[in-house]
Amino acid sequence: MEERMERQEEMEIDLGTLLWNFLKGLTRFWWLVILLAFIGSAVLYVKNSRFYTPMYRSEASFTVMTGGNEDNVGTGSYNFYYDSSTAGQLAKTFPYILSSSLLTNAIKADLGVESINGSISAQAVSDSNLITMTVTSSDPKDAKEILESAIRVYPEVSRFVIGDTKFNMINVPAEPTEPYNKPSYTRKVIKGALIGAAAGLFFIALYAFFRKTVQTPDELKAVMNLTCLGNIPELKAKARRKQTARKLSILDKNLSARFKENILSIELKAERELAEREGKMLLVTSTVSGEGKSTMAVNLAYTAAAHGKSVLLIDADLRKQVDRRLLSDQEGDGLYSVIRGKTELRQAVEKDPQSGIHFLCGNLPVRRVTAALNHPRLRETLEQVRSVYDLVILDTPPAEMFEDAALLAEYADGILYVIRHDFVQKRRILDGIAGLEESGTPIFGYAFNGVPLHKGRYGYYGYGRYGYGYYGHYGYGEEKGQG
Repeated sequence: MEERMERQEEMEIDLGTLLWNFLKGLTRFWWLVILLAFIGSAVLYVKNSRFYTPMYRSEASFTVMTGGNEDNVGTGSYNFYYDSSTAGQLAKTFPYILSSSLLTNAIKADLGVESINGSISAQAVSDSNLITMTVTSSDPKDAKEILESAIRVYPEVSRFVIGDTKFNMINVPAEPTEPYNKPSYTRKVIKGALIGAAAGLFFIALYAFFRKTVQTPDELKAVMNLTCLGNIPELKAKARRKQTARKLSILDKNLSARFKENILSIELKAERELAEREGKMLLVTSTVSGEGKSTMAVNLAYTAAAHGKSVLLIDADLRKQVDRRLLSDQEGDGLYSVIRGKTELRQAVEKDPQSGIHFLCGNLPVRRVTAALNHPRLRETLEQVRSVYDLVILDTPPAEMFEDAALLAEYADGILYVIRHDFVQKRRILDGIAGLEESGTPIFGYAFNGVPLHKGRYGYYGYGRYGYGYYGHYGYGEEKGQG
């Protein structure tokens, strides 16, 4: 079994299946994409509105001239001039001067403050002496005052680096009237929505990648040696809502003939396998609840009875006991009552007047199931019915969820496994089958349930969206159990 699982993990990912899983996930979890989109937009909106700090800029443009004293040494008079080499030197040294503590301290002293509420930057035009100085601050007044101070003290500070300088103002500093970083809430909301939606689609992509459910019977051939005995098509959504659980059978004239033909095909194949082994008892199970195994068991009983077989359907799913709801509206004793000796077998077995099948089905779930299945009277009961009927069908709990099916498999002559299309991960199916194989009872094959139209040759019948199945409506519980 471990080898099979390893082979499963090594299976190549079919892009078509992956795309289908993604679309299915999108159909199922579309609300997640919308929710995350809303959350993303809300987060960015709150972040930008609550934590927004308006910032202001004050700019000034000027040319810088350097001074010399060749003609007026000792007179204190300077001729300011410009050349390309000086401009290049100025462009290189300007940023360092702006960031120096010398300039910062000079501005503090000029303004009479202990700290500067702003940052200073400058940009020089290449191969020129044109400079644009900018001060950014959270206060528009501070931005203007800091810039004015920097212009005043810079010549004195720069004198130690590049000599005497002189600013020729082109644009004088002005107090900004509005922040330069005004937020665009519409843009932020859209950005947040896109980020959230992308996150939702990413999760759906992960869902599609790791889902690894069964889409076609061919997928199971690579990991297990089981035959697909038949493909049960989906039912139309409209028809599915109108049907009661009791009407989901071959006895319902409103159901498609193709549906009935597939049930018949599965029953004939299972019956042939039993005949080859001279057996009479067929166990029906699945991996998890919701795959339609109980409805399958009932319909197999109907089909066999229609061909003149004496059939007994036993609801051996003592944890749930659903079959009686499919057959009768009346209360009655089931297998558990017979095992406990509360009811005689002949009294507990009932007959369905419409189909002619006999059934042993109770009403309430049982609490001490394991003890009941290990009771010596169980073997006696099953041996007794085996001698009376042509076919005995055991409807058991899901094989992967409970060990009940494996325990009952020891009494059966063969097993029919029900697998619902695109419902359970392959690994869980393999786990369920592995537990049954340990019993030594042969697994005849599996019925592939709920196959949709889009699955090509496996679902060309066109039955819409919802597959038949009764299990999913009732959860396992012990609130009203017997025993």
